Order: sequence, then structure tokens, then C-alpha cells
Amino acid sequence: MPLIDPTYLLRVADRAAMQYKYLYDAFAQLTVVGGGYYDDIVTATNDPDVEIPTQRDYHYVDTALDVNFNVANGTPLASIIGAMNAHFNQRDIIGDPLQAGGWDGYLYDHNSRVSYYFDLLFIATQGPFMLAVNVFSETVDVFGTVDIIAGPSVCYVDGINYGNGAITNPANGVYFAATQLKVIVVSMGGTDADLRLAVKDVNDNPTTIDVTVPGGSAPATVVDIGTSVDRFLDVMDVTFVPAGNTGTVGDQFTINNLKERQISL
Repeated sequence: MPLIDPTYLLRVADRAAMQYKYLYDAFAQLTVVGGGYYDDIVTATNDPDVEIPTQRDYHYVDTALDVNFNVANGTPLASIIGAMNAHFNQRDIIGDPLQAGGWDGYLYDHNSRVSYYFDLLFIATQGPFMLAVNVFSETVDVFGTVDIIAGPSVCYVDGINYGNGAITNPANGVYFAATQLKVIVVSMGGTDADLRLAVKDVNDNPTTIDVTVPGGSAPATVVDIGTSVDRFLDVMDVTFVPAGNTGTVGDQFTINNLKERQISL
């Protein structure tokens, strides 16, 4: 009795994540203040004949249009998670579950990760956060900024990090799985910049990785750092590669996460 292959599991997770995202975006629009909440509109009438029969219900609508409440109680999306849990809980010939730990156990054992939107769906329908080691960020996160200044030397300003990579960290929007990184060019002269990043790897161990930003790169040019197996939690510093090219004074870059994949229906 085999477990589902990761390719199909992630297709399920990404479709569910995308459906949640569409609902998330819709409810963000539904709850915009606009010309005023229902409660505020009827209160402004200063007419008890209007306020008394309407205010309680209107206040409830104003406060209850919450995406998680409505996803959990008004859609069948919880079954996407629950039905796969039933698959994980099937017993093998010696009576053990096919997959201990449910979704988190499966993802960890298969070195796979799901979108933060899937994590939000999981929270809405199951209760607890998923584990951060199993969830990739969906935002553009700046790990730091780099300026080449007179000297030449590198001025590095630290940005965010994804925590210490501990297995117990919750995927609460602060902690995430380690990520591949990329350089985004803000401005660039005509000389290559050979940069060495001091980073924390997936186990929170310090290491380094080098990247060359080609001279003459246009603003918004993206340069991947390493490959998909080079994933990091933090960028602590940036220096020049010894004996390498030092770019041009005035060069500016940001170091960002390279999102693991695009979710889709």
C-alpha cells in the first residue's frame, strides 16, 4: 500500500493553496471600509427606529466577514486536508500508519514544502500552525541590502531572517523554511561584482556562498544565488570575494528569497 508520490501531493497542496489565496484576496476586498461599515451607516442616522432593529445584525456582518471562519464553515476545503490525512492514516501490514505525523510528517520526510497560503488554509480548517520547516514564504522578503562604497568596500544592511530552522518553529508568518536566495539589481556600473555572502544554512550553521553580479546589469535584473539545493535561513554579512571584481562605487543590490515555486490551480 504505497504513499502518494510527492509530485501529486504538491499538486493537491498548490491547488488548495491557490483556491485559499483567491478567497483571501476576495475577503480583503469585501471588508474594505469604503464609505463606512453597515454599523457606522445606521448609527449615523441617529434614529432609534433604524438603529434598534439593525445595529446588532449589521455589526455582526461587519465583524464576521472573516476569511478563515468562512473557509472553515462555508466551503468544503477542509476535506482536502482531511481526506489526505485519511490516506496517511491507512495501516500497513504490521499496523503502522502509512505516514506518521500527517501532512507535516510527510513533507519533512520527503524534503518537500508547501505554500504559506496552504498553511493558512491548514490553520483555518485544522487549528494549529504547520511546521515552518515545511512552509515556504509567498512574499518578497529582503534579507539585506548591499551598497558598494568608496574604498571600494561593501556596506551591508541586514534585513529579515527565517529564524533558526528548529523543527518546532511554527509557520506563523515569521518563521519559514530555508530558501534559495537571489540578488536583485537596484543600480549597476560596468564592472562585475563578486560577492561573498555569510549565511546560515538549513540547520542554522554558518557558511558562505559566492555570487557574481554581471557588470552592466539593468535595474531589476535577477541573479540566482547557487541552486535549488542551496537554501538558507539568514544572510549575516556580504563582502567581496578575495581577489575578485569589486564592482563600481554606487552599485546597489538587495538580497531576496527566491520563491520555491508558483502555486496554481
